[in-house]
Amino acid sequence: MKINKHLFEDIKNSDSKILAVTKYWDLEQIKEFFDGLNEEYFDLIIGLWENRVNSLKEKNLDREQTHFIWNVQTKEIKHIIKYCDTIHSIDNEKHIKKIEDICEKSDTWMKIFLQIKLDESKPWWIEISEIPKFLELIDNCENVSLVWFSAIWKAEFTEGEKIEEFKILKELRNKYIPNWLVSAWTSRDYKIAINQDIDIIRIWRGLVE
Repeated sequence: MKINKHLFEDIKNSDSKILAVTKYWDLEQIKEFFDGLNEEYFDLIIGLWENRVNSLKEKNLDREQTHFIWNVQTKEIKHIIKYCDTIHSIDNEKHIKKIEDICEKSDTWMKIFLQIKLDESKPWWIEISEIPKFLELIDNCENVSLVWFSAIWKAEFTEGEKIEEFKILKELRNKYIPNWLVSAWTSRDYKIAINQDIDIIRIWRGLVE
């Protein structure tokens, strides 16, 4: 496994951080990846992306470094809470209430992203007009905190469309949660994200050559 030094140098010279997509790697591959990082590169990574409960159980990674990213199923929430301290992303009020209930009973804390709908072709995710309602709900929670806004754009896009996505996310952040962070899914367009001052860049294939 050869570290992509070009990518890490680009990130190092920016204000962005990496959320490393490790969901396709086993424990040995994750260890090999981190063993190949120097201290500067290691410090650029803020967490690991996992998305399967069975995999979480098998890997048993450091909870404080593990993010669950994908569709959340109600029956899996208790397991996600056990193995992860951040969820990307929530778009369901019932899930927030369920997370709060489980965390309260287990004296645990959970950080969440809100999944904002920017692609009108998707029938789900949070409409921009619904953001205040979700913020109020989270504000009334003792064990759930909002960390970032997040979005997934179209699979195929132009550079202009991607820049517009990042612009909207930053505007929403500045309006509702000033000085907080914006997260975006990207591997092939990470340079656009850097140029647009995206705080957290989720990367998989680009991590290694």
